[in-house]
Amino acid sequence: MKRLLPALALILLPSLAPAAPGSKTPAKATPAPAADSASSDLDAAVKARIDAFFTHLQKGNVEDGYGRLFEGASMAKDQPELLTDLVDNTTKVLQKCGKVESASLLRVRSAGKTLKEVVYIVNCQKRPLRWKLYAYYGEGRWQIIDTNVDLELGSFFEPEKPSRGN
Repeated sequence: MKRLLPALALILLPSLAPAAPGSKTPAKATPAPAADSASSDLDAAVKARIDAFFTHLQKGNVEDGYGRLFEGASMAKDQPELLTDLVDNTTKVLQKCGKVESASLLRVRSAGKTLKEVVYIVNCQKRPLRWKLYAYYGEGRWQIIDTNVDLELGSFFEPEKPSRGN
């Protein structure tokens, strides 16, 4: 099963990261960040938000985890049913995979200056999960705009293949 939680991939929600990486000015005055050569840097506020999300999952607090990940996002007010779906689907996945024991950042890849793919391995009691989050720099800050989970073990080792719509 390549995509366990398609509902996760449909969520477009902002986080509250205040400024571009390395910026010393307020978010409003910050231009889009320069692409890093190694494509491995991640805005510290976004990383902290993601790490807090996985810490909540490790404690079994799925709802609190999503609350932290999307804290201050308009989704909580505008589309609370999406957050409810995320919590329900994630709870079901974790019931099948077991308690979250740890989460480790595997890689960060850039697509241009404003889009990053952030990939974590989430080790559960019964099996690992590959969790992808996509960060986008828009409206003067980095935001989480998409997320999905994959149980396919080969996906941890094989290079990503671009999907073709044909």
